[in-house]
Amino acid sequence: MNNRDRIIFIMVGGVMALLTIIVLGDFWVALHENRPIDDNVIQLLQMSITGLIGIVGGYFGSKNLDNKK
Repeated sequence: MNNRDRIIFIMVGGVMALLTIIVLGDFWVALHENRPIDDNVIQLLQMSITGLIGIVGGYFGSKNLDNKK
């Protein structure tokens, strides 16, 4: 595993961990306050996952180009 692999792994893992904490925290607060889940949190989750898919896709795309050289 080279440095580029480690950076992508740490970045994606860290963002996924933060998103999990944010979403679970909002679900917990919504449950205890008897209110609906905040739409902004769901929108944040959707946009972040879309961005992570783009980052990982770009990484694998560039990795394929490196293997062809």
